[in-house]
Amino acid sequence: MLELKNISFRYNANSPLLINNFSFLAVKGNIIAVCGDSGTGKTTLLNIICSVIPKIFPGVLSGTISHNNINISELSIPEVAPQISLLMQHPDNQLFFPTVEQELAFAPENLKIPAKDIIKRIDDVLVKLDIEDLRHKETASLSFGQKKLVTLASILTLSPDVYLLDEPFAGLSQKNIKLISDEIKTLADNGKIIFLAGHSNDIIQFANKTIEMENLNEKH
Repeated sequence: MLELKNISFRYNANSPLLINNFSFLAVKGNIIAVCGDSGTGKTTLLNIICSVIPKIFPGVLSGTISHNNINISELSIPEVAPQISLLMQHPDNQLFFPTVEQELAFAPENLKIPAKDIIKRIDDVLVKLDIEDLRHKETASLSFGQKKLVTLASILTLSPDVYLLDEPFAGLSQKNIKLISDEIKTLADNGKIIFLAGHSNDIIQFANKTIEMENLNEKH
């Protein structure tokens, strides 16, 4: 269960409220479409949910976010990430290691998961996303679509309860869109919570809940 209670946010004391007293409850199996035009705060909301705001990016934030009744403001980013993980719009901002295999191993290694289990996680996710041929490739040599699949794979090896996917289909081929779509449905069927930020036409078909960002600012 993920609960947002009375969330308000503005970038600084002199800017208008981008999010005004917003409350929301997500439970296992929910797929939430976060819809809105550019600049309405879709990415900002995802950054707040995973506590990137305000722990990394500053802003004036009030309200509480709890995951399984634990206030995530009391946790560090490394403590939040295994529970609530973010797929960024631009994969280059999320790839840090020279090879795909190193990238996929990093998060479970940090959790001190046994090596044989890490290898199995990597094997499984490479098959799921049909990127077995990328295992030993250099991340810098990948296409945009391949990088997006690898960044998603790196989150899957972590296996969080909550997935925050920012523009997950942007710039992808139909084949890759289907791969990610199928995985989103599988995750929800297995009790994960998924937030999909993007334009309505891309994501609304998957959702059983919707957040319209235009309705969250101080004018409403």
